[in-house]
Amino acid sequence: MSRYLYYIRATKASFQTIFSLFLLLFVSVSLPLSASEIRLPSLGGDSSSALMTPQQEQLLGEAFLRSLREQADFLLQPEVNHYIQSLGRSLVLQSETPTAPFEFFIINDDSINAFAGPGGKIGIHTGLILKSESEGELAAVLAHEIAHVSQRHLLRALESRQNLSLQTAATILTAILASSASPQAGEAVIATATGLSLQKQINFTRSNEQEADRIGMQILHSNGYPAAAMPAFFKRLQLSTRHEGETIPEYLRTHPLTLSRIADAESRIAHYPELPPFSNDEFQRIRNLLHVQQFTNPEAAVRYYKAQLSEISDSTNRSGLQFGLGYALLQAGQAAQALQQLLPLTAQSPEQPTLLITTAQAEVANNQRPAALKRIATAYNLFPSHLGLSLFYTNLLQQSGALKEALQILQDAIDQRPDNPSLYKTLAANYHLSRQPSESHLALAEYHYLRGETTIAIHQLDYAERTGSNKRNHFILFAKIDEKRRIYEQKEQLEKESKI
Repeated sequence: MSRYLYYIRATKASFQTIFSLFLLLFVSVSLPLSASEIRLPSLGGDSSSALMTPQQEQLLGEAFLRSLREQADFLLQPEVNHYIQSLGRSLVLQSETPTAPFEFFIINDDSINAFAGPGGKIGIHTGLILKSESEGELAAVLAHEIAHVSQRHLLRALESRQNLSLQTAATILTAILASSASPQAGEAVIATATGLSLQKQINFTRSNEQEADRIGMQILHSNGYPAAAMPAFFKRLQLSTRHEGETIPEYLRTHPLTLSRIADAESRIAHYPELPPFSNDEFQRIRNLLHVQQFTNPEAAVRYYKAQLSEISDSTNRSGLQFGLGYALLQAGQAAQALQQLLPLTAQSPEQPTLLITTAQAEVANNQRPAALKRIATAYNLFPSHLGLSLFYTNLLQQSGALKEALQILQDAIDQRPDNPSLYKTLAANYHLSRQPSESHLALAEYHYLRGETTIAIHQLDYAERTGSNKRNHFILFAKIDEKRRIYEQKEQLEKESKI
C-alpha cells in the first residue's frame, strides 16, 4: 500500500509538497549531517524504534501537520471537527496505544481518501465521510489508520530502504517543483529510477494491510461497532466502481484491495459476537452538514431535501433529512422556515450539540439573539469541552460585548486543544475587540505558527513587541515573546536548511 503515493501524483502538487517536506524533515531532524553523508542506517529486527524515537516521530508529525496546513484545504467547521476528533479519540482508547498523542483532521476534498502521517496525524477527506453510510463504516476507516500508526508501518517501510539519502528526497522535491508548472514534467521526474525506487520502498506490504485490517476490526468491536463494517465498506467501494461507472476512489488506489484480503477480513467476522445496534443520529447530522455544501447553491439543496422527505416515511431517516432541510434553508437565508424544521427536532433531542448549534444559528439569523444565547449557554454548561459550542458561544458573547466571559471560554478551550489554530485566531479577535493589540498579535503569531507560516508568525511577534513597549507590565509580555521567538526561529532555521 502506498500511503503517500497520493501525494506524489502530478495532479496533486499541493499534497506532493507535504510528502517531500516529510522526507526532508525526517532526514534533517534525525540525522543532522552533511548532505553527502546522510544515510539511513541498516538496522536489524524491528528497527522502527531505533530508526526514530517516539519523541522524534512526534516532532516530525508536528512539522508535517504545520506544513500540510500550508498546502491543503482544511475543513474548519467546528462541529464536524469535534465529531471526527471525538470519534477518533474514542477508537484510540481501545487500541494498543491508548495514551499516544493522535490528532485527527479533515481535508475539504471530494475524493474518497484517508491517510496517516507521522506522529499519529490522521487525515480524512470530506468525500470519504459522505461516502460512508453509517458511523460504523467511518469508524472502520479511522480504526484501520490507527492500526497503521500503532504498528509503526510507515517507519518500518522507510527503514526497509537502506542508504536512503537526501538526494532521494531531492529527486521527489524536483518532481514537485516541475509538476507545479507542468504535470507532464512532474510525471517524467517521478518516472526516473530513483523516484520509482522510493515509491516501491514506501509501499506498505500486503501483510501490513491485513494486519491493519485485523487490529482495526478489534478496535472497532471493542468500541461497540460491528467488525463487519470494515470489509463491508471496502467491498462496497470496490463494487461501486465496477457497477456504477465511478472512477477508482483514491482510497482504493492507496489501499489496494484483493479478493484474499476481503475474504480474510470477512472470515474474521465470525470471531466477534453480535453487538446491539448503535445510533447513527449524530453521524447523519454531520454528514448532512457536509452534504448541503456539495450543492452548487443552497436553493438546490432545499429542493433535494424536500423531494427526499416527500418520498420517505421511516422516522429514523426522516429526522436526518429534516435536519438537512433545516440547515439548507438556513444557508438559503430562510431562517424562519429553517426553525420550523429544527425546533421540533431539538424538542425531541434536547441534548445534541450539533442540532443545538444549528438551531441557535437559525435563531440569530431570525433576529432572536437572546434566545440563541440562552440556548447555547445551557448547552455549553452541559458540554464545556465541545469545540463547536465553545467557538459559537464565544462568538455570541463577543457580539454581546461580554469580552471577559468570552476570553475565559477561549482560554479553557485552548487548555484542552493547544494545537488548534482556529482557537488562537478567535482569541486574537477577542483581544482586538478588547483593545489589547500586543496580546492580539501574540495570539496571531501562534495561529500562523500552527499553520506552518513561520515567517509570518515571527513578524506578528515583532508587532506584539512594538505595541507592547509602553505597557506597564511589558516585562511579562516580552518574556512570552522571547520564548515564542526562540521556538519559531529554530523552526525557521530548520525550514531553510531543508531547502534544496
